[in-house]
Amino acid sequence: MKKLLFVSLISILLLSMLTLSLHGFASEAGAIFLTIYPGARPNGMGAAFVGLADDALATYYNQGGMAFIENTNFYLMHSNWLPGLYPDMYYDVASVVKPIPGWGTVGGNIIYLTTGETEARDEQGVPVGKFRTFDVSFSLGYATKMIDNLGLGVGVKFIYSFLAPPDIVEKVLHMRGGTGMSWALDIGTLYKTPLPGLSAGASLQNIGPSIQYAQSGNKDPLPRTLRMGVSYKLFNTKMNKLIFLADITKIIVNWSGDFAKENEDTWKSIGMEYTYFELLTGRIGYFKDSAGRRIGLTYGGGVQFQNLKFDIGVDDELYEFPTANYRFSLSYAF
Repeated sequence: MKKLLFVSLISILLLSMLTLSLHGFASEAGAIFLTIYPGARPNGMGAAFVGLADDALATYYNQGGMAFIENTNFYLMHSNWLPGLYPDMYYDVASVVKPIPGWGTVGGNIIYLTTGETEARDEQGVPVGKFRTFDVSFSLGYATKMIDNLGLGVGVKFIYSFLAPPDIVEKVLHMRGGTGMSWALDIGTLYKTPLPGLSAGASLQNIGPSIQYAQSGNKDPLPRTLRMGVSYKLFNTKMNKLIFLADITKIIVNWSGDFAKENEDTWKSIGMEYTYFELLTGRIGYFKDSAGRRIGLTYGGGVQFQNLKFDIGVDDELYEFPTANYRFSLSYAF
């Protein structure tokens, strides 16, 4: 037990030390698409998932959770992202996790966001071309059990952001640029406590060099993110499964010196998931981002047939404008 607590404290201390010089507000970061919560399942639970991370989405939320995954898991998600802002905008995620006996677990994901087709015009209003703005990241990760109840994972990702073709940027803005590239590291840990059903997790994400879109422009820091969460399985039988979750998420860029403002810009999530007979699942959650004025209920559900799962998550109520925000996902484990 003493060894278990010691290793757990070391993991949490490592995450804490890495965050000492990284503070601030989400609005000051670049490549902000990395902060969009993927997955219909977490979305239905208010985006709380760090303390659970028990499927292929662990490659995003908490690599430490991969260490406890026993089967290969494929995951696909599609969302017509905030059509109330841009009708053609969509957000896609593909992820996979594969345990390797005696070695640990490997996994990766691809995240893609586009606002759709855009028409550029010069200063006289003359069309100069059409293009599709998009952001994409490719991630690879590895996790292993440090001890039976503690998983530790790391990941590396490549980030590419395409705002506009360089020739159009030069014609319209009279500068060179239009694209940005960077890379980042993630680290995560998941601890299954001695109390049956209770787990705690933490992850530190997007630690890497700033991204620059124009050669003469400023560099924007990546949205370095600290996530911490817990999950508690009240029931975990074949007939009834009930899980409660709670997370906090903090984008850490620049320290304001105002703890009240920093707390306002910290995202809070709570959620619940109930599964009946490994067939039907219902979810509900609550998400609060006071600084970004995203506050409200989320909900969703799913159906499972053997190893195949279909889920939907909805968070329309978080936004102050009319929109239909649905995430659809399909996963398969074997």
